Amino acid sequence: MKKILVVDDNRLLRKFLSTHLEKSGHQVQTAADGFQALDILSEFIPDVMFVDLFMPKIDGDRLCQIVRARKELKHTYVVILSAGLAETGKDYTKIGADACIAKGSFSSMAKNVLAAVAESDDPRQKDEPKPIIGLDAVYSRQLTKELISRNRHLETILESMNEGFLEIFQERVVFANQAAVAMLSISMENLLYAYPPDLFKGDAAAYMRTLIGENSPAGTNEGKTFDLNDKKISIKKFPVEGEPSTTVIIMADVTQQKRLEEKLQQAKKMEAIGTLAGGVAHDFNNLLMGIQGNISLMLLELKEGHAFFDEVKSIERCVESAATLTKQLLGFARGGKYVLKATSLNQLIGKMAQMFQRTNKNIIFHENYQVDLWSVEVDQGQIEQVIMNLLLNACQAMPSTGNLYVQTENMVLQQDGISRFDLEPGRYVKISVIDNGVGMSPEVRQRIFEPFFTTKAIGDGSGMGLASAFGIIKNHGGAIECISQKGKGSTFNIYLPATVENALDEVSRENVVLKGSETILLVDDEAIITKVDRKLLKQLGYRVYIARSGRAALAVFKSCHAKIDLVLLDMVMPDLNGEAVFEKMKTVDPAVKVLLHSGFSLDDRTRRLLRRGGRGFLQKPFKIKELSHAIRDALDGGPEAPNPMSGAPKA
Repeated sequence: MKKILVVDDNRLLRKFLSTHLEKSGHQVQTAADGFQALDILSEFIPDVMFVDLFMPKIDGDRLCQIVRARKELKHTYVVILSAGLAETGKDYTKIGADACIAKGSFSSMAKNVLAAVAESDDPRQKDEPKPIIGLDAVYSRQLTKELISRNRHLETILESMNEGFLEIFQERVVFANQAAVAMLSISMENLLYAYPPDLFKGDAAAYMRTLIGENSPAGTNEGKTFDLNDKKISIKKFPVEGEPSTTVIIMADVTQQKRLEEKLQQAKKMEAIGTLAGGVAHDFNNLLMGIQGNISLMLLELKEGHAFFDEVKSIERCVESAATLTKQLLGFARGGKYVLKATSLNQLIGKMAQMFQRTNKNIIFHENYQVDLWSVEVDQGQIEQVIMNLLLNACQAMPSTGNLYVQTENMVLQQDGISRFDLEPGRYVKISVIDNGVGMSPEVRQRIFEPFFTTKAIGDGSGMGLASAFGIIKNHGGAIECISQKGKGSTFNIYLPATVENALDEVSRENVVLKGSETILLVDDEAIITKVDRKLLKQLGYRVYIARSGRAALAVFKSCHAKIDLVLLDMVMPDLNGEAVFEKMKTVDPAVKVLLHSGFSLDDRTRRLLRRGGRGFLQKPFKIKELSHAIRDALDGGPEAPNPMSGAPKA
């Protein structure tokens, strides 16, 4: 006697075969489809299985694969019942079957079934592929071919989908495509007949229980996104009309989409923070200008040795420190570039590295600079600030000892190499600062370029170093990235576009105050600035007209432009901004000489005015010496606009 399981969706055939086999003394159970068969197989281990190839829910092909994957069914003799197998061109041994009987008349099938049971006693039969039994008694059927063709088309569509497709029947997986297998990282044999929530973890498992439960909403096409095997997977439910026990689950890999969304959100957040930071820095610089201007006036009267000289110089140093902080804020917010020069970064970075080596004897420096490194057009002071911040952070990440690597190299970035940056393909110079220090967690790494974010104790850092570095590099047309793991150190890579111009040597300015006697129109909407700047200009020997708005400036200029030798023009004013005033003055006198100044750093709008004939740029707060040199450059520099000056306070 053998234990036999008959699996076929034809009720009459199931009844006929079970009766016929039971009369021969065998124990028989039946199932209408693969789904029911798997239920039975959880408690019943057959010696022989007769399996229909084409069935709803789980078909014979996949049922055979599941059977062969189960150790307890290793010795079960599996016989496919189908004449359509020959029309599909499939080899039944490839799906795990031992024999195949073509469906025909009941009388022919009765004989063939008993013969198959008898053959199952001989283990050698499993190793010898045999032709389909009874195929000669079956006529070719066009309808069967059409149905098989249609089924193939449907399977081809489902298997070509990038989305994972799961068909759920009575809370069990009865069909899955290969995309679902890949997303879930589970074999097809283990996936079929699985309880869907068991395929997931945490919130995703709970969500699946909701989707397939009795109280599941009619449709949840909007879906939810979960982490699955290091990917972001969107899960959606689609009910099957007319089949309340059946549900289709579509899983889409939205990892790249989510990354782009996060990148966009981060960019918007950084832009909003930058706008706020820039506005604060601008207003603060105007206040500092009032303080610095009055200090400059006081220092003209106070000589070294005066009772208050040291105190006034101390206040000036505080202004310089505050101006440095606002410069960093503006570096983040706008990345203002002051003086762009073709620069060889090897020399600049080498000097910075040597300085840090002298003060960090516990750290071993490894320098590797590419020979014939391409030049880059940068503001040297700002790039020095960026490198200093990176070296400082690297040294602080290795408090006891460690290795610090500083490298430069030429790189040609192609389209596929710039996908993570907002860069154009082309030639770039790459700077790398690498340490083997404490590293960063993912949470910290995501926030390091935010202004005022710091992991240091209160008072030990402003949190502006990397934020300003981010803004400076971005505004130079480059990109900065951080690669770090907790306990495994950090790598900062900077990419700056190369230039065809050759690097030039720096020329220092004479440390003297220059005077004159010309007439200057001072335009600024801040009363404290017009008051102190007027006094500074008077001290330098100039005659001064004052205008507290753009419209007032135009009125004065129209009536007195023949007497005005230079306009000192603020860029940010409420009624008419500096750009509008500049253009209107040019219509009155195309040869007008304009020196621009602002609490903001040099931006695209200001650079546009410099190209249109502006004679220079001063960033507030500036000292009397810097003002005097900028005025003489503007007045004596001839028809071409001079290079803009930084105006940042210097010691």
